Amino acid sequence: MASVSKPRAAWEDRFRRPTVDELLEGLNKQLLSLAESWRERMSETPGVREDLAWQGIPFRWTLVYRSESRPDRPLAYLVPQPVRAYVAIPIATDAVNRLPLRKLSKPVRDSLGAASLVNGLYWAQWDLQSKTQLDELMLIASACLADDTVAV
Repeated sequence: MASVSKPRAAWEDRFRRPTVDELLEGLNKQLLSLAESWRERMSETPGVREDLAWQGIPFRWTLVYRSESRPDRPLAYLVPQPVRAYVAIPIATDAVNRLPLRKLSKPVRDSLGAASLVNGLYWAQWDLQSKTQLDELMLIASACLADDTVAV
């Protein structure tokens, strides 16, 4: 007897491109609201576009935000993992020193401090938690966009 495999979640099925709605449907009401707020804020940022792209493990299907002036360099990622959503921002080493750290909350600063350094970039990520946190993450993304210091 052949076994029937359980279908993969839209987020992790590399061979089937999901819609954004399919990706977000695994989030609870609060996370969905925060993810939508992030998307709205990024869409209102001049010169930034959103793309749905397969990013491999661990991001899988992810919303990638790119500057139109530097489309080869991602600015940020929204990873809508089922039951969890987080934002990742690759920040060049010298850009971290120019961030307004005093304006950032301790949890946001701590995530920056714990970020992995890979090839001159800090890969910081934050689980979505509040609208206030989104304000801080937008401050970081805007600083990276203005400095044009974000890299692949």
